[in-house]
Amino acid sequence: MNKITIILIALCMSLVSLNAYTEQSVEDVLSRLEVKMSEIKTLQTDFVQEKKLAIFDREIILKGKIFLKKPDLFAWHTEEPTRYSMVIRDDIISQWDEDIDQVQKVSMKDNPAFQTVVGQMRKWLSGIYMPLLEEYNITVLGQNPVSLKFTPRENTMAYNIINYVRIVFREDERYIHEIYINEKTGDSTLLRFNDTMLNTPIDDAAWEVKPRG
Repeated sequence: MNKITIILIALCMSLVSLNAYTEQSVEDVLSRLEVKMSEIKTLQTDFVQEKKLAIFDREIILKGKIFLKKPDLFAWHTEEPTRYSMVIRDDIISQWDEDIDQVQKVSMKDNPAFQTVVGQMRKWLSGIYMPLLEEYNITVLGQNPVSLKFTPRENTMAYNIINYVRIVFREDERYIHEIYINEKTGDSTLLRFNDTMLNTPIDDAAWEVKPRG
């Protein structure tokens, strides 16, 4: 066996080892985050959403609150610049906006588009990331704080919509600090969470959707 062959074999073995180490590292990080976020039973947090629309070359900023109660209660209330409420209970979405001033109810079973959007939202906010390895190539961008990049695999629903999703976690890794979504259309969304409270009682009014006049 000549010297060049030996060097090539050593190089290949190094690359195989490096790839295995990287895959293991991603799984280790996801597993650690899942354990910490599984302790969350309720969540209430303020958010600021910055939406950049490619065709308008401008930014829309929304502010509001998000509530989550496991296993299946989720509420999204926007207060600025327009008021909007959405509550998901089981597979029923109840929503209201100030322009129509009527409550509308939609079954996710009858609306695949809603089901896809809501399903993606739940995945990012729930902290259950290990199953996402089947849909996304996941890269650890940083460890302090933890930052992950999710790139959709081909032949998945998300591949047709999203270029990538980047999530930055809080220093204590108990919840998310921000989510950035880069879309195929050129649009992007940055969602930041502030004043986050974990495992505290949530007022029943958070789960109500009704005309606000």
